[in-house]
Amino acid sequence: MTAKIERQHKATYARDKKKGGYLIRVEGPFSNRFSARKVPVTRKDNTEHEEALDQLIWSGKDKESGKLVALYTFIPQGADTEEDVAF
Repeated sequence: MTAKIERQHKATYARDKKKGGYLIRVEGPFSNRFSARKVPVTRKDNTEHEEALDQLIWSGKDKESGKLVALYTFIPQGADTEEDVAF
């Protein structure tokens, strides 16, 4: 029987307050070590999909929780497109 391994890190979307748009926020003990990797990102509706992290923007302790967090830019993927329908 395979046991489900609990993740040490959690990635979510965060608003970019300086430039607009979104960043990826990674929370966990080694949150600053995920540049150039694909990670599962949790959306507000608790669904997940992978995003490719690009560059580390900031890392440090969260003011409210005190946990280690990091902010990354990510490589945007195109929207899921449906099959082309003939006109």
